[in-house]
Amino acid sequence: MSFQTRDMRMMRWVRWFGVVAAAIAALVLLTILVIVLAMRGSLPQLDGDARVTGLIQPVSVTRDAQGTVSIEATTRDDAIRALGFVHAQERFFEMDLARRAAAGELSALLGKATLKMDEAKRVHRFRSRFAETVLMLRYEDQALLKAYADGVNAGLESLSVKPWQYLALRAEPQPWTPQDTLLVIAEMYSMLQGRTMDTAFSEALLREKLDPALFAWLAPRGGSWDAALDASAFTAAKLPSPALIDTRRGTPPPDDATPPRRGSRSAALDRDPEALVGSNAWAITGQLTPHGGAMLANDMHLGLQVPNIWFRAQLRFTEAGEVRQLVGLTLPGVPALVAGSNGHVAWGFTNAYGLWLDWVPAKGLPVTEANEVIEVKGEDPVTLKVRQTSAGPIIKSHDGRDFALAWSAHRPGAINIRMAAIARAQSVDEALTFAQGAGMPHQNLFIVDKAGNAAWTIAGLMHERNLKQADAGRPRLATLDDVVYSALAPEKYPVVKNPKDGRLWSGNNRKLGGVNGALIGDGGGDLGARGQQIRDRLLEKNRFTEKELIAIQYDNESRFLKRWVSVTRFNAAQSAQPGSAEMLAALQRWNGRADVDQVGHRVVRAFRNRVHDELWKAWVHAAAPSLTKIAIADARLEYPVWQAITEKPMHLLPQPFTSWDDFLSAQAVWVRDELIKAEGSIDKATWGNRNKAAIKHPFTRLAPMLSPYLDMPATPLAGDNHMPAVALSSFGASQHMAVSPGREQDGILTMPGGQSGHPFSPFYGTGHEDWLKQRPAPLLAGEPRYTLTLKRPLNR
Repeated sequence: MSFQTRDMRMMRWVRWFGVVAAAIAALVLLTILVIVLAMRGSLPQLDGDARVTGLIQPVSVTRDAQGTVSIEATTRDDAIRALGFVHAQERFFEMDLARRAAAGELSALLGKATLKMDEAKRVHRFRSRFAETVLMLRYEDQALLKAYADGVNAGLESLSVKPWQYLALRAEPQPWTPQDTLLVIAEMYSMLQGRTMDTAFSEALLREKLDPALFAWLAPRGGSWDAALDASAFTAAKLPSPALIDTRRGTPPPDDATPPRRGSRSAALDRDPEALVGSNAWAITGQLTPHGGAMLANDMHLGLQVPNIWFRAQLRFTEAGEVRQLVGLTLPGVPALVAGSNGHVAWGFTNAYGLWLDWVPAKGLPVTEANEVIEVKGEDPVTLKVRQTSAGPIIKSHDGRDFALAWSAHRPGAINIRMAAIARAQSVDEALTFAQGAGMPHQNLFIVDKAGNAAWTIAGLMHERNLKQADAGRPRLATLDDVVYSALAPEKYPVVKNPKDGRLWSGNNRKLGGVNGALIGDGGGDLGARGQQIRDRLLEKNRFTEKELIAIQYDNESRFLKRWVSVTRFNAAQSAQPGSAEMLAALQRWNGRADVDQVGHRVVRAFRNRVHDELWKAWVHAAAPSLTKIAIADARLEYPVWQAITEKPMHLLPQPFTSWDDFLSAQAVWVRDELIKAEGSIDKATWGNRNKAAIKHPFTRLAPMLSPYLDMPATPLAGDNHMPAVALSSFGASQHMAVSPGREQDGILTMPGGQSGHPFSPFYGTGHEDWLKQRPAPLLAGEPRYTLTLKRPLNR
């Protein structure tokens, strides 16, 4: 073969390759173009006209530069239809996930990856329960749910293309029903009370195994960090004697025996030490404001994602002859304003960690069985056998025994939309009547009114409790007699209204002692350090504006951890090792705050976590070895831990250590070595290097390559737990709000993650920078940028 012939063939191959490459590139570009065009077809309609079944009169829907939706309608039901329309176009996928999660139906959409989640939820059989619940609601509530469902389905049908997530999943969105709204509320129950299921089970088993004196010490109800509204306090339990617990007896716990600690999502070094609990709220009466009206601040702490769980909205309509204007936060899937103001009252929430459930040994109880079929995308259906007792479904097993869950969420009246009526309240007293007994997850409700009144109560359906039991309100293994619930009369609900100093607060700490505290019960709330710091900040001033009140939400002083600096030490042998001097120097330089450039905060935090873990592991192994892998410590472990490391009793010292100084030094060495391993040197181990925002879109968990386009930036975050500025990588303030009713023009509202769920929307990620940089953004919507008019369908 000549060189000329070979060259000609090479040239033809090159040309052929070029043609194929160009064709492939064109096909890729065409595919991208088709995808982009399809996705753009699923964008919400912002301008023009749209048709919604059931409307009485046209409804105006405007959006400002941040995407805040303002709805102006003639009637309440028309306003709710419009809200459903907007929710569907902006957030239908998130609504769908919420209803499916509660019903145990995620796998039908997402495949076998979510099967375990579905099995855990399906035992509650919420979908079948709610088929009857909807029919038992008041007529006006049924009408509200239907109006909302009509709006949702009209919004979905009005899209040129189904929501983009369903294009990617090759699935069809299913219509919305009134029952689905109840499922969304049920999912909030699981989100807010699911942790208590585990902690209450752990505590009930510990109580059964341990001597009462040892249990009281190892699982204290409270102590010096408490900041109860009634100033009630618990005295510290005495150290248990060696007869009750002695870590020197027997063998040490195995390395894999570290008990679970709620919220442990990151590596051992930097994991979150206690459960991720939320939120913050405080209220002041008119005596502390320049204008005499009461004022509220609220930041609800939740898992953070894109888009945010909340949706900013304003609704204006006429009801009972009065024009109502609501402004604040809505939850897509629910036809109500969740938190905000109606011009007369303003309200906000923190989760109430009361005891809203019981665990009942199933032995001897009649058991019925039912089969639940779980559809799985791309797989055969899975049949789940659900075992039911008169107390509730059997959910947990331990040491050969089964346990049934008796949960408030299963009770008649526990889930409804009664709380939506707070929108018509004219005063604090009227708002209390709507909240007490409402069908929603139990919350600390803070209400203020324009007349200057402020109050706290429990919103949700409370039940009577046997107050004659010793330690009433704490988790225990219950009997059937214990779980024959009767609803608590409204006049028995705990209320604190207009305290003498004009201040109310919550950091998920214990609220009350005595009978009211026992009625609420102990579901494992926060330690109290955060609530105490909020209380003390409120006491520093006698006048507050909205900006001054909301500034407390950004307080990242680490008051709680400061005392741990004094016990972070190395023994003589370790002091000369590489990194020891640098770590101690970082502690000396620490400014006492959880700032992103601080090494000291990260060191002290990691040291405390490690000490807690090692002592809890040793103590549970010594006292109740069979519970070592399931016993859960909450933040109140701080009390026995601090008592032990300050009094240094030898019978509580973990093996193989012979002195408490050596034990503490060993934990400091572990922290030092882990920090160097993680960052290369102690000086680089700043809090900001660990605490970076991970506020992600659900899709990027499945397709990480989409992260640059869908997720919020991985920005270092100041703040931590045990302080008002709760800020962890994917958990923290889902909004910052401050408002005085009747003065909404001075109100403040920011939230992370953006308003829209569509990446091509002009409102994708809007407001996130304000939240990130602590810039106060107006509560009220700005000038309209887009106007959509909703009308009745044309007569056919």
